[in-house]
Amino acid sequence: MYKLTTTYVVSPKTRLDKIMPVGVPINAFIDKGRCGIGATYGEIKNKDRCTLIAVPNISILLCKQKAHPEIDIVYGLVSYQDIKQMLMTSKTGHKIMTTPEGMRRIMKAAEEVKRYDEIVSEWFLLLDEVHTFVSEAYREDILAPFDYFWQFKNKSIISATPYEFSDERFKSLHHYRIKFEEKLGKVTLVKAKSVVGTLDYILQNCDEFPGNLHIFYNSVTQIVAAIKRARLTIEQCNIFCADDKDGKNMQKLGELINYFVAEPKDGIYKKINFYTSKYFEGWDLRDINATMILVTDKHRPQTCVGASTKGKQAFGRLRSGEIQGDKPYQLIHITDHKGLLELKPLVQFKIDFREDARLGIDHWNERVAHRTKSGMTLSEKTEVDKYADRDTKTKIAQLNLMKLDQQINEAANNEIYNHINFIKQDWEDGYFNVELLEANHVIENKSTEKRKSKAKQLEEDYLKLKEYKGKKANGIVFSIGQSIEDEIKSRNPTAYQAHELLDEATMIKLKYNVKRVDREIILKENTRAELKLAKLLKQEFKPGNKGYTNQHVKCKLQEMYNSLNIRSENGKVRIAAATHLEDNGWFQVETGKVKNSRGIRENGLRIIRANFNILMAA
Repeated sequence: MYKLTTTYVVSPKTRLDKIMPVGVPINAFIDKGRCGIGATYGEIKNKDRCTLIAVPNISILLCKQKAHPEIDIVYGLVSYQDIKQMLMTSKTGHKIMTTPEGMRRIMKAAEEVKRYDEIVSEWFLLLDEVHTFVSEAYREDILAPFDYFWQFKNKSIISATPYEFSDERFKSLHHYRIKFEEKLGKVTLVKAKSVVGTLDYILQNCDEFPGNLHIFYNSVTQIVAAIKRARLTIEQCNIFCADDKDGKNMQKLGELINYFVAEPKDGIYKKINFYTSKYFEGWDLRDINATMILVTDKHRPQTCVGASTKGKQAFGRLRSGEIQGDKPYQLIHITDHKGLLELKPLVQFKIDFREDARLGIDHWNERVAHRTKSGMTLSEKTEVDKYADRDTKTKIAQLNLMKLDQQINEAANNEIYNHINFIKQDWEDGYFNVELLEANHVIENKSTEKRKSKAKQLEEDYLKLKEYKGKKANGIVFSIGQSIEDEIKSRNPTAYQAHELLDEATMIKLKYNVKRVDREIILKENTRAELKLAKLLKQEFKPGNKGYTNQHVKCKLQEMYNSLNIRSENGKVRIAAATHLEDNGWFQVETGKVKNSRGIRENGLRIIRANFNILMAA
């Protein structure tokens, strides 16, 4: 339990300066509820105190300094000498914003210019988007601010998607929680048979969306593959990802390296924009009618981010102002799940990981003692580094709770992908309404399609249509542009007609043999058409003394066959003959000579009796 908790319930449009008019409180853990609420802006404008603000990435620093030139920023390209110069300059309400990695350089410079004690006692330290300290464990020095955090007399942490840290010292902070009177929006959660197949379907139908697509997918490899499958040109598509030091991402981009854009900013967006996790948070997107799409895949754990955390942050990038009220055209989350109705609670993850860390540290320290005594060398890197700090001299490991939380957070986020219901609940916990739909789109390579027999293709398409129609009837089909039904109707008309006319038992009996199925379709269609034909025949041919020439009967029958598409077994429209009136049992006739329209006698027939009532009863 926190020392004290204060809860506010407000409209989603309410800014932080209206909720906390005196500014961001000190020694506080603030759950601000939503992105873009104005916390950083408010602190920058507060000239009553000097503040160090740590934010997740460089794009935030550049954006804030552009809007507020008076602030100083620290990141990799800022020299150590420049940092010292910042600290030697006295400003009222001085604001220094930094990446987490820049914190050590700032504090080292503060020592050199003799201001260290002043800063930790008089300055305010604000860690913004504090969840990133556990969600971005791949960043080697992400935890640097916590080397100093507890030394500051005045400090606070803030996030729209907070994490409950294991370190009990956080419980000493005053907890502020902002809740909302209404939901932040509606997420269309798409349970995909194939995540990549559904993504391809969206890319192929991207023009169905009025604005641009912003796709958050934490896999450079999969982004490249999707672009290639959809044959997207550089005029259509951007890729926003980290330009990492070792150049791995640039290698993964390969021939698509020209699609890479270093930073998202106004005016450069294209119809389709991909983002990896570096850009899931910490920047402002201004794009009217934007569709925001999160893609997660159980087969690629690095993509399985928390819906109410990283997913909420990604969708919270949009800042469209008064014109649209920050509302996107649509929020879509494409995902699959493991089908396991088991969800381990966060508290159990903490217990399990802490015990595992204890065992790992004990084992490591025993090895250290043994190898030191034996004069044996120790490895530079070890598994224990994931959750512990090792003394540079003795190599003895000690538990680091922040590192431990990084491991816990990753496992807990993946846990919701056990079942679609847990993913849905996670979105709802993040103040979103959720519409759950299903998508059956899949990807097949051309070689697989070529190897399939016609019967196998017919079976797959028939069953795919059956499943699609069932879900469509229940209103749970995700569809934009051309549907699965439209695609199969165009590509495999036999499968479409078979689904319309033949039940599954009949298809199994026919062994999905295309020729046999085609014949059965013709018979079924003819049976339906002949009911309509009977009505036309009754109107055209009447029992009595009137005679009909064979030529007249043949012409009228052919017109009816054509209009009703009555076919022979070869699939072509049936060729009419006068004898069909009697051969098919429609009429009892008497053949002989009858007068034609010119009064000339020729071969024909008279109708003695119509048999339609008997046939229909049968």
